[in-house]
Amino acid sequence: MRPKINQLFCAIALLTLAVPVWGRTHSTTAYSDGTTTIAGTQLKAGDYQLKVEDNGTELQVMQGGKLVAHVPVQWVQLPNKAKTTEVMLDNNQITEVQFGGETQAVQIRSNQ
Repeated sequence: MRPKINQLFCAIALLTLAVPVWGRTHSTTAYSDGTTTIAGTQLKAGDYQLKVEDNGTELQVMQGGKLVAHVPVQWVQLPNKAKTTEVMLDNNQITEVQFGGETQAVQIRSNQ
């Protein structure tokens, strides 16, 4: 009986350690024409991958597999599920990223 209890505790401990692995990464591709900025960083013309972990506080901006910038974000509740993934702009500045099928979006916080 004692070995089964020990096995049970080991299994629970492993599951507890594995929980962070189950987190999901949200990502999308955005195109900059050379005038786009994100949190004060100017993005040269080209395609960019925007990635953020579930409940993460930073959005990674990648181009060609290289990290170009990481910007602070905060999660905001949307009134409804986003129908599609969208990158929101205000005066050529990325301000928010909504992910299709999700009720939360990330809002870009300015570094300045």
